[in-house]
Amino acid sequence: MAVVTGKSDLIADYLDPNSYPPDTQFMRGRLIIATGTVINASTDNAGSKYKLCPVPADAILDERTALQVQNWGFATVNIGTKSDPTAILSVARSAANVQNPVAFGDANHGKRLWERLGLAASPGGDIMLYVTGPADATAAGTLKFSIAYRYRT
Repeated sequence: MAVVTGKSDLIADYLDPNSYPPDTQFMRGRLIIATGTVINASTDNAGSKYKLCPVPADAILDERTALQVQNWGFATVNIGTKSDPTAILSVARSAANVQNPVAFGDANHGKRLWERLGLAASPGGDIMLYVTGPADATAAGTLKFSIAYRYRT
């Protein structure tokens, strides 16, 4: 068997003119956590949308992202964008009291938000995240959240 010396994608080959240093977001990205609460009324109908927070399109969602959903007033929890309400999460509220839509090492590991959303290119700026009620509310409720992401220093 061969003995090799390899390197990760965080190591640039400074002797190779086609090799570029890694994006600082991957090497020294700053962890930002947006923490909030959203409230729904028992009379809210299907299609109701609630803004959670804006996240930079180039940010990398972190596995510390969590949603406390046990008291949410809808039977299903949908987290995504205005045009794609289930892009981040779609799960029955009863599946678990706390949902973690970002798993370490999954297929979305190291992808920027715009890539995770399946966009062809970064739209630049911020992308607003929403929680959407796919059916009429079953009760008044609250959803607590922490959206964690890494972004350039």
